[in-house]
Amino acid sequence: MNNEMAEDPALVEEFLTESEELLEGMDQDLILLETEPRNAEILNRVFRALHTIKGTSGFLGFESIVGLSHQAEEVLNALRHGGIQVTTAIMDALLMSRDQLGIMLNDLRQGGLKVYALDALIAELGRAQSSGAAVHHPVASGNLQTPVLRVMSAAPESPPIVAAPAFEPEFEPAAISADAAVASRNRPDAKSGDATAHTLRVDVGKLDELVNLIGELVLERNRLAQISRDLASQADDPRTIAEALSLCASRLSFITDELQTSGLKTRMMPIDAVFRKFPRLVRDVANDLGKEVELVVRGEDTELDKTMVELVGDPLIHLVRNSLDHGLEMPDARVAKGKPRKGIIRLEARQESDQIVISIRDDGAGIDPERVARKALEKGLVTTERLRSLSPAEVLDFIFLPGFSTAEKTSNLSGRGVGMDVVRSNLKKMNGTVRLESVVGAGTTIELRLPLTLAILPVLLVRVREDVYALPLRSVIETARIQRREVHRVEGGEILHLRDRTLPLLRLGRILQHADAVDGDGRAVILGMGERRVALLVDQLLGQESTVIKPLSSLFHNMACLSGATISGDGRVRLVLDPAGILAAAEASASLAAPTGAVRGASA
Repeated sequence: MNNEMAEDPALVEEFLTESEELLEGMDQDLILLETEPRNAEILNRVFRALHTIKGTSGFLGFESIVGLSHQAEEVLNALRHGGIQVTTAIMDALLMSRDQLGIMLNDLRQGGLKVYALDALIAELGRAQSSGAAVHHPVASGNLQTPVLRVMSAAPESPPIVAAPAFEPEFEPAAISADAAVASRNRPDAKSGDATAHTLRVDVGKLDELVNLIGELVLERNRLAQISRDLASQADDPRTIAEALSLCASRLSFITDELQTSGLKTRMMPIDAVFRKFPRLVRDVANDLGKEVELVVRGEDTELDKTMVELVGDPLIHLVRNSLDHGLEMPDARVAKGKPRKGIIRLEARQESDQIVISIRDDGAGIDPERVARKALEKGLVTTERLRSLSPAEVLDFIFLPGFSTAEKTSNLSGRGVGMDVVRSNLKKMNGTVRLESVVGAGTTIELRLPLTLAILPVLLVRVREDVYALPLRSVIETARIQRREVHRVEGGEILHLRDRTLPLLRLGRILQHADAVDGDGRAVILGMGERRVALLVDQLLGQESTVIKPLSSLFHNMACLSGATISGDGRVRLVLDPAGILAAAEASASLAAPTGAVRGASA
């Protein structure tokens, strides 16, 4: 009967969905148990999750999952009854078991279970259990070693936010150890076993609101159909029909806006889906580096679009690893500097208008601009003369260039210069920005700014000659009317004096290579990208609108100034401009004086 059950796709899918959720919660609880080893409630929760996976696996005939689950369950059972005590070795073995179960579930989702060399892992569980057998204290009592990682959440009344590993280790047929599992998990090419990318849990209240708006839309459709029939029969006075049509159009506009907002809400999910990966990642990397770390998580209930949640994970992994490897000092070095042995990494999220701001902050050694400048000179990214004119913030911007690294030696974590440029390029794909601040000896803060959603984009429509373009509104600081006499030429480029401030001036017509582009008066759009401000000269401002951005075909992939296209209300296709790409294009043509590598790195 079990084989028949295993062949039922509906039963297998239900088992996978439930088991993946249980494993995710189990991963959180295991990390939490290491910080609160006497918490019997957490231990029982882990045991129940594993017991459920084992029971359902046995019902469906997945014997390899049953065997591993049973062995891990035995360790948990011994912990529950006080036969052994929580130790690092036991937690490493249980976490490795959880990882292997994740791999097996992913294999099952991809087509079927494979043959697994589980003897080494099962032996590891046995050794971990034996190593703790000399201590016979129940979990609720006893003196336990202080764990390396401590996780804190913003809300004291809720449990700390802890979660699944960033990468799943793949167990080899050879002997398995905790160090091997950490090394495997930290491989840049390792893939996650998470298979929930195509599903999303939606609050029923959001669906009720959506269905209600659809009902309103149906009523207005009926009203519009009736008006159409009246027009065809000329039964009513034309003025009455015109008033009814105008009212119906207003109602349709209102309902469409509400339906758009409600539809987007169904795609929103807490950023906790990303944040919950990091307690496990920080624990393993900190142990591997021999550092003591406290991870503080705030704003985990901040919501953003599901697509953004999926895309922001990799940049955050790079940044957190950099903070662990390069930012935080070794415990003894921190004590010598008068700091606590335990370093702090703060991961925070908040919403500002239509943007999500995510910050990663550490209290480590900070980044020395002079050291970055020396590396930039060595790599030929800047001249000595140009370097003297750059601010410390502009010097730090070299960190985001491809291949740039200040590490004296490479490791399996970082130092190869393949991290920070990936962060900026991934943020660019999401119409986001990244900003870095650092104080030598006090720490580093990296701030990411992302749109709430990629589906709907507020834009400013501008005209250059006979063509109309869309600029993302989130990059627009202000607009101003300028006259030719307010524009000055300096060192081959143009600048604009605006309220006692000097801004580089770019002419959109020249950048887009309009054949009939001419100098003259016009409107300036002040664009902001991080700390940088630039004035973009256009012929006319046509107003704002919210639109749906569509990707461009492969024919346009080499055009850095464009990020997509949209269809306006009159049915015409409008190209959507990329402010960072415009800045890079102007830089490449030497029309804007700026740190060469820094700007090009922004659009890499």
